Amino acid sequence: MKAVRSEVTHRFAAALLTLSLVLAACGTSTDLPVRSGSPTPAAPRPLSVLAVDRSSGGPVPGAAVTVDGSTATADASGRARVTAAPGARVQATATGFDAAMGSVPAGGDLTIRLRPNVVHGVVTDDKGVPLSGARVFVDGQIAVARSDAGGRYALAGVPAGGTLIYKMPGFRLAALPIDDRMRKDVAMRPFSARALYAPAAVFEAPDRLDHLLDLAARTEVNALVIDVKETAGTLYWATDLPQAKKVGAVMAQPLFKLDELLPKLKARGIYTIARMVVMKDNTLGAARPDLAVMNAQTRQPWRDFGGGIWLDPFNPGVAEYVAAVAADLADKGFDEVQLDYVRFFSDGPYALADTNLPNAQSFRLPAIRRLFRVVSAQFDHRKAFLGADVFPISFISPDDQGIGQRPEVIMPYVDYFDPMTYPSHYGPGTFGFAVPNEHPYEIINQSLQRMNREGAGLPMKIRPWIQDFGYGPFRAYTRADVLAEMRALADNRARGWMIWNAQATFTESALGPPRPDEVPAPVTSLPPTPSLSAEPSPAASGSPLPSLAPSP
Repeated sequence: MKAVRSEVTHRFAAALLTLSLVLAACGTSTDLPVRSGSPTPAAPRPLSVLAVDRSSGGPVPGAAVTVDGSTATADASGRARVTAAPGARVQATATGFDAAMGSVPAGGDLTIRLRPNVVHGVVTDDKGVPLSGARVFVDGQIAVARSDAGGRYALAGVPAGGTLIYKMPGFRLAALPIDDRMRKDVAMRPFSARALYAPAAVFEAPDRLDHLLDLAARTEVNALVIDVKETAGTLYWATDLPQAKKVGAVMAQPLFKLDELLPKLKARGIYTIARMVVMKDNTLGAARPDLAVMNAQTRQPWRDFGGGIWLDPFNPGVAEYVAAVAADLADKGFDEVQLDYVRFFSDGPYALADTNLPNAQSFRLPAIRRLFRVVSAQFDHRKAFLGADVFPISFISPDDQGIGQRPEVIMPYVDYFDPMTYPSHYGPGTFGFAVPNEHPYEIINQSLQRMNREGAGLPMKIRPWIQDFGYGPFRAYTRADVLAEMRALADNRARGWMIWNAQATFTESALGPPRPDEVPAPVTSLPPTPSLSAEPSPAASGSPLPSLAPSP
């Protein structure tokens, strides 16, 4: 019996060998079938995918549900029917939400939770009055939403982490951490800067800054206007700004270190304003004559009677350089950047001045408007505010007086409009006064009445310069004069003041006492409102998403 089995086995083996040789000769694989240990893939099955708002728990109608290259749309209940095998990856997307993924389970339906990315709410003042024109953005991103006439806003594309910034002239910033609470109603804290001028000399002499800060601590002063760039064109701070380095505007030994100075000032509750001279720039004008007003005879940069070179606002590149320098100051941590000498040239041999375009008002005004528009665009998505110093003559004379300053080309693009309302600088007969210097209240009162009419409806705030000095043949101002100036500002709802004295010597008796009730910091939290957490996002509720407002 064993012999029979052995013979059968040998015959079977021989047959297999013969078959293998035949198949090999025919070019056919000789692999023989074997039993696999892998399970048979599960067949696709129908299932329902529910798209849910992660924040509110409500459905997300209209969500696109994609699996294996096919897409279905969620109905009003947030459900979409698909067919897919267990383990297949499913993606859900919807306007106003981050995309989310899930895997088809072995049995039952699938729920995918989407994170809403539209922050929305209402911006008001501290009394609950809606604020129109407030900017809302994520710190470090460029998308900006603006509140409407009812204070309502909606900012799309908000990431899972970071800080939301709420910015409105006349108010402290609000800086709120991004969390799962998509409805954020923000009450802004009113703010008025009461500033003293701090020229470069304050930072060059020992103890002068400390003396100025001591004065602020004893009084109502809560801000400093700090010179950071003057006619020489050199930058007083350390920076790697390529445009400035290329023309030699960066000082080898900076006048101050902003990473030390600004924290010191802010620790004392000081609001910091960087004042930069714009069109008078000896460094840039010498390095880039193509950006300067030219002398028609010498074909060198034109100079005023003081030797200053003036940039030509008509020339391409001027506005961009100004914007880059101003943005660098904002990024370094100043609360506000103030542009001075934003105008066409003056005080020199006019007949020799040669500009790139005809020096007529019809050309000057668009050039200044463009400069402000270019700079303003850099500040829409930055925390720092933008201000501009202007001559009050813009509101008294019917034309631009040859310098390109008119309210309509400046006011729409700044947060703070800063007229230099020095009565000593008004000409005889202004507003019917033979010597305007002797009528500080009346001169400033009538000036601001005109300015308020021009600025009606705009979000910008007017914060004038006032004088605490004597000029030319006119007497120096006293406590009574400074108080009269301040009273005129208050009567016309000016949002604070800035006092100019070139030597930084101020009349302390004209300054009020400290205001300990003021909080010198941004709003950083919201009151708890549990009911808002269940409110669906605008996208989930079917409300239209806002269009992101461009810079003006």
